[in-house]
Amino acid sequence: MVDPGRVRRLLEALSAYRDRLAPLRDLPSADYEGDAAFAGRYLVQASAQACIDIANHVIASSGWRAPADFRDAFTVLEQHAALDGELAERMRELAGMRNRLVHIYEEVDDRIVHESLPQGLEDLSSYAQAIARLLDAGGPDEG
Repeated sequence: MVDPGRVRRLLEALSAYRDRLAPLRDLPSADYEGDAAFAGRYLVQASAQACIDIANHVIASSGWRAPADFRDAFTVLEQHAALDGELAERMRELAGMRNRLVHIYEEVDDRIVHESLPQGLEDLSSYAQAIARLLDAGGPDEG
């Protein structure tokens, strides 16, 4: 059974991260460097992790198939109609960005992180709304 308190705490953390990212989104590109870029990296990573943690909790609590990786968690939510396909795809992209930021597979291009913030912030809000609707509806259907 989904623990609504746990999910709401994660949604509150996600909201706080989103609120901290919004001013970074509004910075001119030339000003998004140094400390701002490092803050952006961390906040994107933390936001992604909160979304992943929510997804994994909903999935495990509902008895749905275990995701193969973080990206796949959003596919599982899509398969159970918790997310629409377009949002699920963008959330998979966010999980990929999180992996690049955490594991430093390649040099981080802060320009890409900065340019992703406008759509990314909308996606975080849409994701939070979808999860809140799921909770308000009494949780996901089993199976």
